[in-house]
Amino acid sequence: MADFEGVLGKHKFKYKKSLGQNFIFDEQILDEIAEAGGADGACVVEIGAGAGTLSRAIAKRSRRLCAFEIDETLFPILDETLDGLDNVQLFSNNVLELGVETVDMLIGEPYIVIANLPYYITTPLIFTFLKSELCGSVTCLVQKEVADRICATDGGDFGALSACVQAVANPTKIRDVKSWDFTPMPEVDSTLIRLDRNGGEPLTDKLDAFIKLCFAQKRKTLVNNLTAAGINKQDVTDALDGMGFPATARAEQLGAANLFELGKKLGRA
Repeated sequence: MADFEGVLGKHKFKYKKSLGQNFIFDEQILDEIAEAGGADGACVVEIGAGAGTLSRAIAKRSRRLCAFEIDETLFPILDETLDGLDNVQLFSNNVLELGVETVDMLIGEPYIVIANLPYYITTPLIFTFLKSELCGSVTCLVQKEVADRICATDGGDFGALSACVQAVANPTKIRDVKSWDFTPMPEVDSTLIRLDRNGGEPLTDKLDAFIKLCFAQKRKTLVNNLTAAGINKQDVTDALDGMGFPATARAEQLGAANLFELGKKLGRA
């Protein structure tokens, strides 16, 4: 096991709150993340390589690891902590700026994502990879409350985020990770989740936008939300009726799969 903290100290590394840098050094947790993500023999993409703690756990199992890190002060550290691993490619690109099509082109083969995501870009990054033609699953650490929302199927937590994810993927909570397992310690606990693509079409910008319209005001009916957005009222009520739902239905009553179907019927997915 590499002496990650020793290498960080040697290079006088300072954590950058603006980049959401919270590292995990516990080898057991790191191995659990790599295993839960299905790293064995796979091509893996990691977002935020950090000091290489999770990178090393993944690389020991995977066939190929493509690790993205935008903090260039970490590269000499990664050179040391990942020394001896010949299946790792480091990229200094910002994935959100590259866009999913460019990421897919860079990787060039089917892949999975395993990452300790910076909290401030969790949702955009998850959505990026749900829009990928090549990404089969996303396993990542997110804030516990975000995990609850992603995995919710009904009730107050079920909303646009839940529906967008569940329209194209099946989410599973793997385990909680306490705040004190990170350095520096964040203010909240995290949950490791895995999102397995359901074999259908990737998430599209069109479907993403439609689902957000459906939940524009959660207390309003779907008919009211969608007609307020300029969609013909009769078209909405007819589509709902054809699916067996009343005109008074709200978005959360349909669930992710039915919202996807409604979007298709209205030409919005």
